[in-house]
Amino acid sequence: MRRKTGFLALSLGLLAAPAMAEVHYVLMMGSGYFPDAVYPAIGDQVKFVNQSDIAMAATATDASWTTGIMLPAAEVLLDVSEGMTQTFTDTVNIDSIAEGTIDYVNPPPLDLATNAQSN
Repeated sequence: MRRKTGFLALSLGLLAAPAMAEVHYVLMMGSGYFPDAVYPAIGDQVKFVNQSDIAMAATATDASWTTGIMLPAAEVLLDVSEGMTQTFTDTVNIDSIAEGTIDYVNPPPLDLATNAQSN
């Protein structure tokens, strides 16, 4: 009887488990971010990867979150949460024009699976 009860509890737990969070990548390219806008859902993560040969950061424009200083080849995962500031800049390089957006409110303008515009 215990096995059946344990199996039932495990089965129900798996059915109630939330969907896996998706990881969205942003590459730090020195003079900017690629892509400069990502469209995650709340609960997803954004993975910043410094592909440049200089230190960079991604910091919310209100400084409410940051990746911190990232040396070349460094990676940082950021959880996407309701109400977080969506725009970010590079705060390491003072003259940087790098800007980006984590838009968890709007759908992406292009559906990459079908290569068509979202409606």
